[in-house]
Amino acid sequence: DFLKTPVLESERVILRPLTVNDAKTAFNNWTSDNRVTKYMRYNSHTSLDDTIEWLKMVEYAENSDKQYDWGFIDKKAGTLFGSGGLVWNDDEQMYEIGYNCMFDYWHKGFTTEIVAVILNFAKNALKQTKIYGCHAVENVNSGKVMIKNGFVPTGYTTVTNFDGTTKKARTYILNF
Repeated sequence: DFLKTPVLESERVILRPLTVNDAKTAFNNWTSDNRVTKYMRYNSHTSLDDTIEWLKMVEYAENSDKQYDWGFIDKKAGTLFGSGGLVWNDDEQMYEIGYNCMFDYWHKGFTTEIVAVILNFAKNALKQTKIYGCHAVENVNSGKVMIKNGFVPTGYTTVTNFDGTTKKARTYILNF
């Protein structure tokens, strides 16, 4: 028995499940942008096919309780500008939060607002008592988003990117 990814909402953003139909917008807005992807575990998508393959995996995972992914839509502009959610982390034995937004949406408070909505879902719908988070050490702004949402820094780790390379990351825990 699992909870399907619901549509969520904040003051400025609608969070809805992603589909393969979002591929062109996602590719153009953030998955192919090195300014965004340099901090992520995935490499920049070099073709629309890369984004389609990723979204096929996202759609497939929607039928599990191990992953909840949303696309972020600016209510005012109607723009799909990022994605993120929760994925079960076996090593930590809790859900891990992740997010990325197109560059034009950085430093405007959108991500902090989105993370708050996802955390509310984790606490109230999934009945979680703690959430794990980490970010590339160079991505200090991601850490600020986590701290604004109540996460506490716990140390450092090395994360393995999807291509097998590694990067140093700052780790956090949020206890509800």
